Order: sequence, then structure tokens, then C-alpha cells
Amino acid sequence: MPALTLETLILGLVVAAIAPAATVLGHQLQPRDTVSNDPYPFCNPATNPNCIVSGKYLVPSLDFSLQNDAGDLAYQKYLPTNTWSFSKWTNGMMPERCYYWGVTADHWKAADFIIYNVTFTDCPGSPFVVCRHKTAPKSIGQISTEIGRIPAKMRQATSMFLVYGDLNSDNPQYGGYIATLAGDGVIVGRSGAYFTTSLVHEMGHAVDSTLVSPGSGKAFSSTATWSKAVTADGYAVSAYGAGSLVEDFAETGRAVLLDAIFPGGLAAWSNHNPNLTQITQQLKAFKAVAGGFYATGGTCDLTRKFPFPTSLVKRV
Repeated sequence: MPALTLETLILGLVVAAIAPAATVLGHQLQPRDTVSNDPYPFCNPATNPNCIVSGKYLVPSLDFSLQNDAGDLAYQKYLPTNTWSFSKWTNGMMPERCYYWGVTADHWKAADFIIYNVTFTDCPGSPFVVCRHKTAPKSIGQISTEIGRIPAKMRQATSMFLVYGDLNSDNPQYGGYIATLAGDGVIVGRSGAYFTTSLVHEMGHAVDSTLVSPGSGKAFSSTATWSKAVTADGYAVSAYGAGSLVEDFAETGRAVLLDAIFPGGLAAWSNHNPNLTQITQQLKAFKAVAGGFYATGGTCDLTRKFPFPTSLVKRV
């Protein structure tokens, strides 16, 4: 994802990006170069045989997290879109979790948020809530279109989307980009982070939190089953995923979704990259527990959908 900041991992609450200098799968990552705005961490080719000269990972080559890059364009082309409708809240209230993260934690002004119910045709029985800051460059329509591309059974692991401003409209105290607050069913981030491949990754964290005793604060990526699959392969799905088992799970979801929607699958999308043989156990383990969530078509399972927020606070 572009211009990434280091996000925090608190299982059941926040699942997001890489930690600096994390050792995973035998790979020692250096903190990313914040000056160059390179979205991926670097490894050291002088000490790590899995690096190429530029410092990127030799295997596998599946980084596709930038807006309008090859992975994102494939999602835009092959993921079906969903018709949506929205209505604006007029009662001066907002969901308590939107207030907590947007106002208490990230210091935006409550009165500057506009709250919407957004209902998608593939989830007609339960709307989602979008808490959009008035300075967000993307409109509620643009945001809803991006959210609506995500398969219904992935999307149902969330309930709310908290959308902030960008660039000159930013709250100067807010230094984040986008994150998943899985325990609260919220995805929170800058307006510019709301594009398809970014949301696929973040929804992956939400799905992860539903696979082992929902509400327990645990995730499938923390199980011995996932660790065993990653260890057996010996490589993360992407350089971004090499930061932790949690991030690698979300990155594997990107690969699984491409495999489901791209003509000829992931192998065809990657031009039959031989490196795919080095992530077979992760793909297998992921599909066994979460493959159904990443299938297109169908509708929300309302018995498993994260509930619509009922705890409200005054916005104005």
C-alpha cells in the first residue's frame, strides 16, 4: 500500500501493517525508507541470499498493493460491482466505535463527520455504516463503489468504515494510513487508502479474526496450523507479508482472490512465475479455512455478519 506508516498489531482490536526490523521466516527486514516513500521494506542483499540487487525479495514476486498496479487493475476488472444505495443519518448521532477511533483516538472533530447507511444488493438485509470526514476527497459514492467490489462474504466480517481526509485536509496529529480494527468490525483510514487492493488486504484481517472463536481476540493467523504452513514454504507471499504471520495471511488472501477471479488463475496472472511453487502450503491452508469467503457472487450470511452498530453517541 502506498505511503505506508507502521501500524499497530493488537489481536482482536487492530490488525495492520509491518513492524520494523521484524524477523519472520528467517528474513531480517530493515525499516522502510520513509524518504523515498517506497511502500515495501527492504532486505540486505549483502547478508541475505534471498535479496536481489535492488534489495527486494527474489522470491516470491507477488507485490501488488499499489493503486492501479497489476493486481489492483485485475481486481477492478474481474471483481463484479454491486449496486448500492445510501441514506444520511440526520439524528446528530454516530456509532460509538466511530467516535472512539475517529475522535478520541485520532483527534478529528466529531461534528465534521457525516454518517451514512450504505446497503448493497448482495447484502440487502443489513446496511453498512460509513463515517466519512467532510474533507475526504473521495465521495460517499466512490467509497461505496470500492467497498462494494469486495465479495459479500469477505465484507460481512466488517460493519463500519471510518474515512478520514487526505494530504492538506489531514488532521496534523493523525499519522496513520489504513488499518483494520477487527474486534470492532471497523476499517479506518485516509480516503486515499480506499481502493480495491488495499481493501482486499484489510478485509483479510477482518476475515482472519472470524475464523477461530469470533470475539475471542484470536485469529487463524496465530494458530499452529498457519505457522506450520508458512514454515513449510519458507517464504512469505510478499515482502509486505514477511513482516508477520498476520500480514502474510492478509497478503495470501490477495493471492487467493486473484486465483479465484483471474482467467487462468494466479498462475496466469503472474505469467506462470515459478516462485508460486514456494507458497503452495500457504495457499492450501488459506483456501481450506477461508476460501469460501473469497468466492465472488452470492450474498451475505446474516447469521455471520458483524452486527450493525447500536451503541451511539452524540456527534453534534
